[in-house]
Amino acid sequence: MHHGVLSGAAREEGGGSMIKGIEFLSIEATLPVILVVAPLALGLSFWAWKRSAYRPAILGLELLRLLLIAGVLFALSQPERVETEISNELPKIAVLWDDSASMKTRDVVPLGATGAAPETRADWLEGNFDLAGLELALAGRYRVSGAPLSDSSLLEPERGALDGGAEGEIPATNMASPMRRLLEDPELRALVLLGDGDWNSGGSPADVAMKYRMQGVPIFTTAIGSRTALEDIEFLPLEPPAFALVDKQLSIPYAIRSSMDRDLRVSVSLVGTDGQKTGEVVLLKARSIFEGTLSITPTAMGSLTLTASLPVQSGELDETNNQVTVEIDVREESLRVLLIESTPRWEYRYLRNAMVRDPGVEVDCFLYHPDLKDIGGGPHYLSAFPSREELVEYDVVFLGDVGMAPDQLSPEQCKMIRGLVAEQASGLILMPGLGGRQMSLFESELEPLLPVELDPGAPYGHGQETPAHLLLTEVGRKSSLTKLAPDERMNADLWENLPGFQWSAAALRPRAGATVLAVHSSRDDGYGRLPLLATKNFGTGKVLFMGTDSAWRWREGVEDKIHYRFWRQVVRWMAYQRKMNAGESMRLFYTPERPTVRSLTTFFANVMDAAGSPLEGADLSARIESPAGRISRLQFDSDEGEWGLYSTTFRAVEPGDHIITLTCRDTEEQLVSTVNFVGAVLERVGQPARHDVMAEISRISRGEVFRFSDIERLGERLRALEDPPVVSRRTRLWSHPILGAIMVLLMALFWIGRKMVGRF
Repeated sequence: MHHGVLSGAAREEGGGSMIKGIEFLSIEATLPVILVVAPLALGLSFWAWKRSAYRPAILGLELLRLLLIAGVLFALSQPERVETEISNELPKIAVLWDDSASMKTRDVVPLGATGAAPETRADWLEGNFDLAGLELALAGRYRVSGAPLSDSSLLEPERGALDGGAEGEIPATNMASPMRRLLEDPELRALVLLGDGDWNSGGSPADVAMKYRMQGVPIFTTAIGSRTALEDIEFLPLEPPAFALVDKQLSIPYAIRSSMDRDLRVSVSLVGTDGQKTGEVVLLKARSIFEGTLSITPTAMGSLTLTASLPVQSGELDETNNQVTVEIDVREESLRVLLIESTPRWEYRYLRNAMVRDPGVEVDCFLYHPDLKDIGGGPHYLSAFPSREELVEYDVVFLGDVGMAPDQLSPEQCKMIRGLVAEQASGLILMPGLGGRQMSLFESELEPLLPVELDPGAPYGHGQETPAHLLLTEVGRKSSLTKLAPDERMNADLWENLPGFQWSAAALRPRAGATVLAVHSSRDDGYGRLPLLATKNFGTGKVLFMGTDSAWRWREGVEDKIHYRFWRQVVRWMAYQRKMNAGESMRLFYTPERPTVRSLTTFFANVMDAAGSPLEGADLSARIESPAGRISRLQFDSDEGEWGLYSTTFRAVEPGDHIITLTCRDTEEQLVSTVNFVGAVLERVGQPARHDVMAEISRISRGEVFRFSDIERLGERLRALEDPPVVSRRTRLWSHPILGAIMVLLMALFWIGRKMVGRF
């Protein structure tokens, strides 16, 4: 295709001439009045001058009278000043064509080539539309110029093509901005729009088409591509966790979109650069999306590249989207956990053993023993509640059957735990017990953190003779926190068949912002089943409520398999955000955990001084480098509090790994990390052409839609366009303020003159 250049809207000097004149709109109605009034006024004025013995003063006075009468007759004729611009240039026909990635869709059968292999939309456009030929066909009638939609001179800065596509590839289609810019040209007579009608940036082109209609500029469109989707199977982008742990199972959720007309059984595989391979055979329903999960266990630290793929199927027209690759950072684990309990009940003992035996966890315990004077000690036991500087080191805190009381938590310690969760992204796990001591937390600084309401009429909970079970909710079935079996149905069955419990906390209902993962299998109240496993976000951290103390019974018959696995993944889930990017003296984390392109991402940072205490009022900034090399600089603001929390916001414009360098000028420390922004691919190959969009643009602007086979008639149709009406600029002289001012001035002079000559 010959690529012309679209000229700007400004007129060159000497590009036209101006014709000026005066028209009287009501001259036909006022002419009889003028023919009667004008001679009569002249006669009366001459008679008055004659009676005065031809005095010069009376002559001047009568001339003023005649001017006033002439002004009135002039205004009654409704005169208007008309300015008509006659252009010396030929009117313009503009041509815009889509050059985005969606034009690579191979779904156009060449004209007259029955049975031939389909070609891409871009190739069809290149071979069947000749801009130079259209210019020749309209020579002497119109000027023709053309440009692709991605032409930077036609894109508004705030609505231009999005960044982030591969080199030479347009990642978005912006139709509205080029159309809007072209309409600024007064010589534009018509617009020709060629493409697949798919737009995803810059606003609706239908809104701009209405402006074309108001200015009498029609839009002629040709929609290129099939009305139905290609027969294709597409691997959607993987969304793995931000990091993985050595020797810990990593679950990778995946999704496959099928636009095939038949059901298929395909083999899905996941291969890592460390040589590991896993896979499964799945059934893809016709024209649907299949979601599944593949698991792999990293064995070494460092960067791990995972490639998910499926074989090319018969009849599939696009073979390039059957594979997707993602890179994950594999780290060694080091979590610090604090267990706070009143007395060493069974749940506490087995939970402590699970944490001590976990090589990735360093655990400390603190028992209050409210009924004893002396606090017991031993390995992993603390002799006193940690100070604020010591507490900040813990990633997860378990709070057992403990409340706010003189011999338990103090108000200041409750405030410290709240700050640890809100501003240090630590996790808090609440595990009430038979003592009912956690009821007092509703009167402490921890009250906003509690995920559920407890019944004040039953502070010691509910007991029953028949064992009950935890019943997963719909959200709980899909949560990674409750995943004890690889398959969703198997997982639900496993939870229902776990050894039951005979005591539970008197939880009434979830509080605002809480997510219920499991409920009581048999007990309910006026609000529904009792929530026994619920989570809640608070500040930068997470809170988990476990409403039964019998999870240790899950060891029955299977020993540590279920009980240890549950608490291990709970601890890692609670500390996940805090451990995203951690250095010696700084920590960087963000929300949401899987940031996406064009959505606002909030970055949080903690800074510690040389002694390990939270540093307040620090000068903290970040440098973000995008995959394309774009540099952004962010300044962190200090949040109110005593925990060294800083925050800022960022909106990525391109997908992929962004290198973030966090710098604290006070400590001269730096933390370099990589954050992956997930971007939905706006320009997708294989989607149906939007014939409806192109038809709507033509209908609104009073243009015309041309089919593939009729595109050769486009030149004839454009040549037959009627010349637009000449636009004239009119100025109403009969109601102009200057005419009114002249009339008032003449009347003033007339009455002053009458006084001067002695006529009252």
